[in-house]
Amino acid sequence: MLFRPRPAVGHWLLLGFGLLLLTSLPSPSTHGDQPDESPVAAPIPDSAEAPAQPTAPVEPFAGLKVPEGFEVTLYADDDLAHDIYSLTIDSRGRVVVAGAGYVRILIDENGDGRADSFRQFADGPKSGAMGMFFHGPDLLCTGDAGLLRYRDRDGDDRADGPPDVFLKIKTGGEHDAHAIKRGPDGWWYLLSGNMAQVTSSYVTLPTSPVRDPEAGTLMRLKPDLTGGEIVAHGMRNAYDFDFNAQGDAFTFDSDGERDISLPWYRPTRVFQLLSGADCGWITRSWKRPDEFTDMPPVLGAFGRGSPTGVACYRHTQFPESYRGALLIQDWTFGRVFALPMNAAGDVWSSEPIEFVTGRGQFGFAPTGVAVGPDGSVFISVGGRGTRGSVFRVRWTGTSEDSAEWALAATAEESEKLDFCLSAPQPLSSWSRARWTPVAGALGALEFRRAALDRERSSAQRVRAIEILTELFDGVDVAAAETFAADPAPEVRARYYWSLGRDLNSTAKLTAIERGLSDSSPFVVRVALEALITAETALDLTPLLASLARTLDSEHRFVRQTAARIVSRLSVEQLTALRT
Repeated sequence: MLFRPRPAVGHWLLLGFGLLLLTSLPSPSTHGDQPDESPVAAPIPDSAEAPAQPTAPVEPFAGLKVPEGFEVTLYADDDLAHDIYSLTIDSRGRVVVAGAGYVRILIDENGDGRADSFRQFADGPKSGAMGMFFHGPDLLCTGDAGLLRYRDRDGDDRADGPPDVFLKIKTGGEHDAHAIKRGPDGWWYLLSGNMAQVTSSYVTLPTSPVRDPEAGTLMRLKPDLTGGEIVAHGMRNAYDFDFNAQGDAFTFDSDGERDISLPWYRPTRVFQLLSGADCGWITRSWKRPDEFTDMPPVLGAFGRGSPTGVACYRHTQFPESYRGALLIQDWTFGRVFALPMNAAGDVWSSEPIEFVTGRGQFGFAPTGVAVGPDGSVFISVGGRGTRGSVFRVRWTGTSEDSAEWALAATAEESEKLDFCLSAPQPLSSWSRARWTPVAGALGALEFRRAALDRERSSAQRVRAIEILTELFDGVDVAAAETFAADPAPEVRARYYWSLGRDLNSTAKLTAIERGLSDSSPFVVRVALEALITAETALDLTPLLASLARTLDSEHRFVRQTAARIVSRLSVEQLTALRT
């Protein structure tokens, strides 16, 4: 058994002392009891280089089943990485895996679609990284003392030394800190299980949607780590999460396996993590059912299982029906599902598709999933001392609207803008490394024009708003009337979202109020979520009439989000709301 409990390491934040350098840069777990013993790790070599020489094409892997038209191949086997906890794609587009005492970059020397060697990026974390994200050449990951950064300033694919500790949080156990990702607003998002001991001491910003967290949490940290919020809580032990193209967050939470045959058993579920959401885990044998008024949207329930990796497919290699789908992994039964996103009024729904499963007696224990630069999906396996491997899933057919994402050296300004707005997997390390410097050079004005350009697709205009929010000063509050009249609900919603990411003025409050009367329940819900993050000094009294109307909405999650705002009103405001 691999994991064992670790002592509490404190619940305080190391904030405001060292992320200036960071911002200047362009375990899987199975979810049951934590074992008591851990094996002695074998010595880890620095590399395993293989000669670069042509080989025969990689054959499809017979041990895994995928839908017709897809092909799965073995990208790396146990000799390159044993017992893999997590997987990511680095800023240069290479597959990176982590396990106890190692982080390794897998190298396909001859370009045949299979890794021939690895480069040992770091000899840690000792506990194993259960979440990784590359920021330029540097790696942020969870493990050992908390949220860590390994630097690689000389670019030699080897960490320069011991990591910096940015956030002290409990790690190493199966229910501790897990995935770290960067959101569409440029903030850092950190997912933790119910034993990570995240308390109100981690809430250092008054704009936090959750102020007294319980059980597993999704934290949101400022880009320079000078403050933190809790976005959602009440999860048992979600291991990974991701954002869809509209910026909503989703996770796959574990069940209560001890209650499998009892009336109060709750299955593994995919939650949409609305701002302030409580996913309902109370105690070992008490999780609230889906129909409870305050529960978040559930996109799918999958019975017994051990949730691991989550990724949203935002590339063009796969057929249209898979684009925008959420890919989720179950370690226990060796399953990967695809959940296509369907608009369902104020939230999302899905009809899950079985995407990857094992054949016969082949042991398939997926622990991580990521989308590569060419649109292929990479899946790692491992956990609890088991065999490690990485598989690659690709579409073998053709797609009329699939195009290479590239920028010529002689590109015009318009081509550079299109390059940024059409970036596949735009929140990934490898995609950000390409579009971010181009966007910075173009400047805010180009993206303000693109956001207002109705000749562009809604997807491009949404990305323009996100880029303005992350890299520049956000959207123009003076354009509220124009955006309120925009025919695309996706664009209207993203405009109100952007205002909410820095809701510090009465003018922005007034602009967001327009969204409370929008014809689209999706836009209304997003506008309400924007209000949840209003600075406490702002007076919501002028919005009470509009807020009251949303409490009477026919849409459940509009009402639920409005109720979260009402719960923060003063006694005087509540009295006024009633009248």
